[in-house]
Amino acid sequence: MPIYDVQLSPPEALRARGGIFPVQISLPQVLADYLGQRGLPIPPPVSGNALIDTGASVSVVDLSVLSTLQISPISVVTVLTPTGSARQNLYPARFILPAVVIDVTGVIGANLRPQNIVALIGRDILSRFLLIYHGPAGRITLTY
Repeated sequence: MPIYDVQLSPPEALRARGGIFPVQISLPQVLADYLGQRGLPIPPPVSGNALIDTGASVSVVDLSVLSTLQISPISVVTVLTPTGSARQNLYPARFILPAVVIDVTGVIGANLRPQNIVALIGRDILSRFLLIYHGPAGRITLTY
């Protein structure tokens, strides 16, 4: 059963825009529980578009989303980019899709707003799904 079945129109839009679909980003359950036990407010999830990125081993969340959710970094990693290596902060996060919720222990924080997305979905999340990228039809399906 598909979790997401996104049909882009015209089909060429898939090549031009990429595999984009709606997602919500929120605090992982452990942080929400921590705040709730202390009577502190829990920030609501942030909605936006995510881009499937099979070249990314780790998913990425926009820094403004992480700031809105008041999530602090938990670690630093070195990532390889086309221009060389860079040190990036890792953050815990929760990805909310229609039929599944995924807590991720470490996503990279980066400025994604210029691309009009809130997240890149990397192989750390994609490894849990079957991804069908049907280019001629302009359709993406995520299922498990």
